Amino acid sequence: MNYTSFYVDLAQQYAQQQLISQQVGALAGGSVGRGEADRFSDLDLNVYTSNQEQPHYSANVLFQEHVIQLHVHPLPQMERIIDSPWDFRFLEEARIVSDPSGLLQALIDDASAYFQSPQGRERMLSQAKAAIAEHQAWLQESLDAQERMTASFAADAVWGEAAQAYAYFVHGAMSTGGLLPIMRQLDLYPAYREIRFGAGSIDPDKLLTSLQAYRAYLRERNDDADAFGLQSVQDELTARKAARYKEAGDPDNLAWQLYAEAFWCYLALDDGLSFEQHARGLPEAMQAHLVTLGFRTYSEEQIHTLMKQAEHLISLSEEGRVR
Repeated sequence: MNYTSFYVDLAQQYAQQQLISQQVGALAGGSVGRGEADRFSDLDLNVYTSNQEQPHYSANVLFQEHVIQLHVHPLPQMERIIDSPWDFRFLEEARIVSDPSGLLQALIDDASAYFQSPQGRERMLSQAKAAIAEHQAWLQESLDAQERMTASFAADAVWGEAAQAYAYFVHGAMSTGGLLPIMRQLDLYPAYREIRFGAGSIDPDKLLTSLQAYRAYLRERNDDADAFGLQSVQDELTARKAARYKEAGDPDNLAWQLYAEAFWCYLALDDGLSFEQHARGLPEAMQAHLVTLGFRTYSEEQIHTLMKQAEHLISLSEEGRVR
């Protein structure tokens, strides 16, 4: 079965039958947009409207017995893309499923030309480096506040942003699932793996159970019943992801992604507490689940190693920017 064709057809039907006010068009993202969908994939559908006051929102919708992760946005203007191209780079791998006026195709053509221009690539790398600098500031603030677990996550965020820049500028890749395989080609990866995953084995089933338990705990304590990241359907989609990496024999990749997803769940709670405060207030069982998911406190030496690796990745990205 061609899963990409299946999901493209599903997206086209949804875009035609479930019109959103002032809808301009729709794009399929992720594995469907890249033409890499498999039986574990889901559909990320981005719908754009002509209403520039349209607030961004996301929702899990059931359509023809399939879950669609729907994201609604105002149609971006080219000026905004030129100002923040790193944030819009996914347009290069998106697939148009609805575009009656041709506005999306014109926008993607113009955006892609800018992304590949010397000026665009320079601006994109500059923006990626600015995001890394923000994470570095967060790291230092966390260290100053003696919140070392948060500092450790911030160090991971610095490394992750630098790795994404390397994957894009050197390999032209944007897939989250494809990031670690790219990084494994580098000599720095064994040291990173030891820091991030440790020496023990990774049990995909325990990871999945811990994330489901943590999400359910947060959902019960969240005032926003519609919080996108905490809805129980996310467990179903995560289970598909787990099945994919179990079949591929790549538990590291699953652990890396579920670690980030757990932090995303914390952000969805929006209780005003820093992560450190939040983690300390959890019941012991929930704290244990966070440990299973990879939340740990790095040593000063480990943080230093991650920062040096990020610096090296940015250096490689600078070399790859010119092509």
